Amino acid sequence: MRHHLPLLAAFVLVAGCSDGGGSDFNPGGAAEDSGFAQSDAVAAFPDGGGSGPSRPTSIYAHSDGELFSMDPATQTITDIGPFDAGNGSSPVITDLAVNLAGDIWVNSEVAIYKATLPSGTGPVQLTKVTNIAAKTGQRFYALAFTPAGVLGPDEKLVAGDNAGELYAIESNGATTDLGAFGTDANGKNYELSGDLTFYMQNGKARGLGTVRLCDPNVACGSTYNDMLVEVDVTAMSAAYASKTPGNLRKQFVGSGSGYGRLYGIGAWNDSVYAFERMGSTMPAQLVIIGPDGKGTPIKSFPSLTAGWSGAGVTTGATVTILPPN
Repeated sequence: MRHHLPLLAAFVLVAGCSDGGGSDFNPGGAAEDSGFAQSDAVAAFPDGGGSGPSRPTSIYAHSDGELFSMDPATQTITDIGPFDAGNGSSPVITDLAVNLAGDIWVNSEVAIYKATLPSGTGPVQLTKVTNIAAKTGQRFYALAFTPAGVLGPDEKLVAGDNAGELYAIESNGATTDLGAFGTDANGKNYELSGDLTFYMQNGKARGLGTVRLCDPNVACGSTYNDMLVEVDVTAMSAAYASKTPGNLRKQFVGSGSGYGRLYGIGAWNDSVYAFERMGSTMPAQLVIIGPDGKGTPIKSFPSLTAGWSGAGVTTGATVTILPPN
């Protein structure tokens, strides 16, 4: 179960997450020593598309209130600008998703927004699409698009809630409970701890997520060994069709990353780039997870006093961290 505590919601760095059918949703700073840098040397989307100005980038990450892009080849992170839902204000953004065309969608705990990027740097305009919280106390954190054909003919948004379960999100805000990630031998739950990403490999849809082990009788809190898990896309598709939640864990990738609060992930080639929010004594970090499931820190970001909140990459990214199946 993932929690954003109010004391961690403040973001101090004011200047600075298709194919034929398309998406089911279709409504109309300065560089610092902490690792932020302005750079144009970033890789292009495979399709070169996206709504608004074309931006040569592949992975996006964000804090509660600011959007960044990252070049997966060099790990250069560029500050794009603050989220703006109107009048210079914005809800706390908990994650983002990028479809095959490069369109960016973000969510708060209770709503979905479409993001429009500036031509260079500057405010990222948000247009509210729909509310999504269907249960009392339900809050959503993780967000990702599934490729077309997984949950219906088009790409579809999937969100993870504060109970660690995944839900399909329709364009009108209706949700379908897809299931969770099972338990260990002692009855503890493997709950989604941070984020999701989906992609195509050899013509098959695949998914990855970060989970952590939680005692169902105790608030999960923060652990520091999030595990990379392959999402069982076949089980997810069956759950959507039958409206019966299933066990969505296909396999673990290794035995633990050694890092926690990995609230944003973006997969690229044989690596997962995980954005760690922050620890009690550690600044926010960029961690790279390899095929063995272990994490290696790449950069730290002491200026992000509330840390990273989410990340996303187009469903058209080439991902090879898992062997073909």
